[in-house]
Amino acid sequence: MNEKKITITHLLILSIIAIVFVVTVSFINSHFGKSSEISGPKNNKNLSPINPISNNSKVATTQDTLGYQSQYGSLPDSLKGTTLDNALQVDEDGKLIITSDIKDLFDYFLSTISEESLDTILLRIDEYLTHYLQEPALSESKRILAQYVEFKYSLMDLEQEMGDELTQMSPQDKINGGYLTFLRKQMDQRNAMREQYLDLEVYEAFYEEEQLYDEYTYSKLLVTSDQSLSDLERLDKITEYQNTLPEEMRQSIRKTQITDELKIRTEQLIANGGDQQQVRELRQEMFGDEAVQRFDELDQQRAQWKARIDSYLTQRANILNNQGLANEELNTQVDTLRASLFDKLEQIRVRNIERHTEV
Repeated sequence: MNEKKITITHLLILSIIAIVFVVTVSFINSHFGKSSEISGPKNNKNLSPINPISNNSKVATTQDTLGYQSQYGSLPDSLKGTTLDNALQVDEDGKLIITSDIKDLFDYFLSTISEESLDTILLRIDEYLTHYLQEPALSESKRILAQYVEFKYSLMDLEQEMGDELTQMSPQDKINGGYLTFLRKQMDQRNAMREQYLDLEVYEAFYEEEQLYDEYTYSKLLVTSDQSLSDLERLDKITEYQNTLPEEMRQSIRKTQITDELKIRTEQLIANGGDQQQVRELRQEMFGDEAVQRFDELDQQRAQWKARIDSYLTQRANILNNQGLANEELNTQVDTLRASLFDKLEQIRVRNIERHTEV
């Protein structure tokens, strides 16, 4: 599923869904309980009639995005410019193959909950499923949708309860490990709820990787909060946890953390008496030859900047130590010196350094 660089699993905003999810149960009972299809709103007091849109520009929007002309009009603004490739799969018997793409599809539409009603969103999802699937996959997909929406509805109550519990927790309790205990409880209850409302195959396809990452993140929090460990020991334990993850997830995490890892290992190397050549070898091992050259250039830039700053601070100190001038005149001379050595953007950085420098 391709949504123009949108991370679809983070699109569903639960706090907003909570506002309108009260209509979910009646909707599911009316449209999923005894029928395998949603035929559109009829005599349901919770649903408002939706007239098909004939405006060509609006029709073109859904055609380009969804692959068909939607009878429910143009998509909300937040979905404009996105593409939604059909990733629904069926096996040789016409049964739906359960993958996380199904969840991504549901979340794609549900992400617009602040822009249009839940009724309309569910009708859009039904229209999409009906367009791309046939029986038995069609009924299977709608059953999964009903489970997923009911799960989200119940999750709303859990989030409210946990939010109240967190509000009542004192700052000291949070510092003393209460927050980590709270997170563990929240994760366990949420995972149990997923298993309760979703078929096992759906539960695993939708959330297995997410829960692996959540467990890793929680373990990382435990390690980083352990003050008995050194930075290097923390890094080693976190790396050990990473090695238990699937390869793709592990590589993705490493890309975001490798710079921090380099910083810790470099500091440790220097603390143990390592020289600049050993630092370069470490960089080469972690990033490759091309990156080493960029690090060298960055080191040169930092060294040049430090030399300029040191020279300026020395001259500034000499000015400020002149006892024969008034403070106003001293400050004027410093301003003139600063302006002569640095451009306007650099002066912002220099002023910040001055505030942290003892004269």
